[in-house]
Amino acid sequence: MSRKIPPKDSLTIAKEEAELWKTENAKLLFTTYRGRNCALTIQNNRLMAASFFPQHPSKVGAIYIGKVKNKVKNLDVCFVEISGGELCFLSLKNISAPFLLNRNFDGRILEGDELLVQVIRDAQKSKRACLTMDVSLSNDCFVLTLGSEKAGFSFQLSKERKNAIKKLLTGQAVIKNGLLVQNYETFLPETECCRLRAEGIAPEMLKLPPIGMIVRTMAGDIKNNEELLNSFYELYTQFVKLLSIAMHRNCFCCLKQAPMAFETVVQQFIMEEEHSMENVSSMQETITASKSERTGIAVYNSGNADSVGREIITDQESMFDMLKDYCEEYRKQHPLNLSVRLYQDDMLSLSMMYSIDSRLEAALGSRIWLKSGGYLIIEPTEALTVIDVNSGKCEWGRNPEETYRKINLEAAYETAIQLKLRNLSGIIIIDFINMESAKDRAELLSYLRILVKRDKIPTTVVDMTPLGLVEITRKKINKPLREQFLSETDAETSEEQS
Repeated sequence: MSRKIPPKDSLTIAKEEAELWKTENAKLLFTTYRGRNCALTIQNNRLMAASFFPQHPSKVGAIYIGKVKNKVKNLDVCFVEISGGELCFLSLKNISAPFLLNRNFDGRILEGDELLVQVIRDAQKSKRACLTMDVSLSNDCFVLTLGSEKAGFSFQLSKERKNAIKKLLTGQAVIKNGLLVQNYETFLPETECCRLRAEGIAPEMLKLPPIGMIVRTMAGDIKNNEELLNSFYELYTQFVKLLSIAMHRNCFCCLKQAPMAFETVVQQFIMEEEHSMENVSSMQETITASKSERTGIAVYNSGNADSVGREIITDQESMFDMLKDYCEEYRKQHPLNLSVRLYQDDMLSLSMMYSIDSRLEAALGSRIWLKSGGYLIIEPTEALTVIDVNSGKCEWGRNPEETYRKINLEAAYETAIQLKLRNLSGIIIIDFINMESAKDRAELLSYLRILVKRDKIPTTVVDMTPLGLVEITRKKINKPLREQFLSETDAETSEEQS
């Protein structure tokens, strides 16, 4: 006698949830993958960015008073000790005006010098953390940096907006002849000076080193001149306060903590303009809806609630509270149309809802399929990353050269996405399919250069070698995505074995 199996309830999504599921607008997800906390940006049904949070918090952005322990003269580098006795790598090339605390700068960095440094890269494998003497502070609109008096502008600013901001800053005596005016009295109102003196900080006693400025892309969106100027003055006050405090603190102390991992991700998500990778392939899946009720969904709206727009979603209650508080605090100073949502559903997890497992498996794997039927093989090595383009199953017409051209252009587009998604850096070599036409090769290089300009991390398409290999360099800031995942996994495994 056969056993009767009761039918399962069909898995459905309510109309409201189906509307929220749409990914035309960017969504930032905070969840877990194989026991690891991670953040993912999804847009147009594609994974556009991902990062795993380390067990030990990142120190990138933290500012310390360090001490030079030893120099390697033939390499023009030195090792600087910061808090906790950690030795970090510091390049001495192109030094201009470091902020020394034990003596006046005479063009040399000596062993025993105490100086202001900032972490620009965490320790990776056998490599020590990297420091810079060009300490910087930033907000949405400006960056202030030690070591240079130059006033620069984001290349993403339109020419019209750039000229308008330059005229405003020149008229307010903030910049002159392309340089930031080096005079704190110009930028600090008397009320602010009084407040600093009340805190025991005397700005008039501070000998300012050269300070430079960069006007960021978001400054172009602020039409109120007073608001823009106040943004600069507030940042300048923070900088003066930081330098003043440094003069009265002990060596090895931390003057500014690195932002929490989730804060950095949220800031990048907020400040990122609509992801500029247009016409990304979108596989819209049809989701049937027959379940009448969904379980609790808590929503915190930090902006207008009349449209779904950009949103942050998490399935962790503790993370939801931190995200809600952070966005509320951020919104006090900046207009923000962004919702923070706690996803809770016993029937359908957040991972299943957005196919997180399959997306991350693809991002951590080596093979990437193209819509044409071709594919990429991405293989990182110790010295460089190799990307191989293959025609695969592609069947486009009877003209092989035109087929290769189309595959290569599609591969260039996908490569630009993968560089950002996987955070590939250093030397990158791409082996495109060989094309006989010099015009087609020039078109490919030109297209690739346009694509990498959309990357916020400096990326340069160098050239194509006689063998047809395209050389790219991308600045190394954080660990590649695969290394972020594997390094922590290996560390956990070694701890369990010990």
